[in-house]
Amino acid sequence: MLDSRRKVPHDSPEISARNSTADKTVVLLDELLTHTLPVRDLYKTARCQAADIRFRQLRLLFDSYYKEQLRLVDVLVDRICALGGANRVLAGTFLQGTQPTYILRGHLDFSRLLCDLLDVHESALSAAHAAGTNSLQTDTSADRDFAVGQVVLTNDLQVHSVREQLSALQRNPDTSRWK
Repeated sequence: MLDSRRKVPHDSPEISARNSTADKTVVLLDELLTHTLPVRDLYKTARCQAADIRFRQLRLLFDSYYKEQLRLVDVLVDRICALGGANRVLAGTFLQGTQPTYILRGHLDFSRLLCDLLDVHESALSAAHAAGTNSLQTDTSADRDFAVGQVVLTNDLQVHSVREQLSALQRNPDTSRWK
């Protein structure tokens, strides 16, 4: 009879520590997903609102950012599933969207739209940064996760671009410059 002294994998403290880290990462990624979906939805609304030919350049910008946010959603969902958190991803979350609440009619409405975009981006960025500095100070593997880095990088770049558009709009409220 063979007697094995080897520990069973579920008894291993290393595996339970890895599972704990994965669980923390899944929670962070799930929160980032809940912040990324409104950004995606607002870009979808923004590109529809900028359908007028006068805003062609802005529409192209919103369209490309919408596609980047879609890619981020895919990255987050894939990473959550890879870490064993597939039960946290619900299809209904993806179907809910923000409805357009106003129609763009001038530079003031575009300013409002750009400010709304900045707000949702800042919300996503603060969620990523707060989790990295508060709850995971001793274990930084979650905030170094590839998907978290993608969320931070993409939102940082988009915030910078939206701020440039907002400052250009405030300098020159004539919307004909977006032709």
